Amino acid sequence: MIALAAAETIVWAGFFYTFPILLLRWEADLGWGRDEVALAFTLSLVLSAVTAPLAGRVVDRGFGPVMLPAAALAGGALLLLLAFATTRAEFFLLWGLIGIASSFCLYEACFAWLTRMKGAEARPAITLVTLVAGFASTVAFPVADWAAEAAGWRAALQVFAAASILLAAPLFLWSTRRLAVGEPARPSREAGAEERAAARAARARPAFRLLFLALPCIALTHGMIISHLIPLLGSRGAEGAAAVFAASLIGPAQVAGRIAITVFARRAPALLLMTGAYAVAGLAYLLLLTASGGDWRIVAAILMIGAANGVNSIAKPLAIVERLGRRGYGEVAGALALPFIAGFAAAPFAAVLIWRIGGYDLVLGLSAALVALGVALFLLARREPAAD
Repeated sequence: MIALAAAETIVWAGFFYTFPILLLRWEADLGWGRDEVALAFTLSLVLSAVTAPLAGRVVDRGFGPVMLPAAALAGGALLLLLAFATTRAEFFLLWGLIGIASSFCLYEACFAWLTRMKGAEARPAITLVTLVAGFASTVAFPVADWAAEAAGWRAALQVFAAASILLAAPLFLWSTRRLAVGEPARPSREAGAEERAAARAARARPAFRLLFLALPCIALTHGMIISHLIPLLGSRGAEGAAAVFAASLIGPAQVAGRIAITVFARRAPALLLMTGAYAVAGLAYLLLLTASGGDWRIVAAILMIGAANGVNSIAKPLAIVERLGRRGYGEVAGALALPFIAGFAAAPFAAVLIWRIGGYDLVLGLSAALVALGVALFLLARREPAAD
């Protein structure tokens, strides 16, 4: 399980966190506007959202042990090609393909496979993976910053490409084969039809529709903050090494949040944990809104955001099972990943547009308002009966 968690850490660092780390370097070196650069990440996340349901169906059909390492290998090769991109077309195309690879190996795909493998006992496995992979940002921010400072952003991408190809793909291959001992048989045509029917029934439930509306609100806010974290912290008075240090605290805070719910809230309803976590994130955005001059509020807000995200990464897949059932989980989770990742996809470009109108003050204020809407929808979903 540690090997699987290590692989997740590497692919998260390479396929996701390299973008916010290198955003300003691309803007300066390539001579493109921040909105153009951010649009490439938006494209990546859109394609990740569109292909997420397909990834869930692949898992439901028993091909997870092949899918996860293949996606890590493909994503690493695409990062390597990105290191040599010189035109907008190349930059956009490669980020789009990285987004597709991401949907087949990041948390949604991994947790769908673990849920298929372990059923109701998946919570400890998901917790362990997220505890380790929570350090992805802690590793990615200083390593990418150091490599880019020493040899340029192209060298930084090559480092993460090598890690994905030489470390993540073999770790996925070894760990999934080892953990797949006793894996449920690939479903027959009849069993597959029953899984699809269960998924359709789950999608017809009011709780599904409420989650479908709530998740993009949450994803949009978190995505706007994370994808613009370095310049956003600069607007609060934390620049250079101070901004990198503050950003790197997200990882440990995520792990702390996961440990806290594992120790103190092991039996708490997952949807209740999500609701509380995002309420904390909304308060953190308001705290950042009042921060200036690099004061303690920046560190406090980053720790709150990280802890909230850490809790959610465990609680979200469990809340789906809790409210909508385990049958057809991969397809249902993929369907809910679509609006969630779509919200995340819109976030980098949306943040640029909002920033142009009212700066990062407006970004933070609107983020807090959207979180409040998402929390209200979660509370409504909690009123719906849990799955049998």
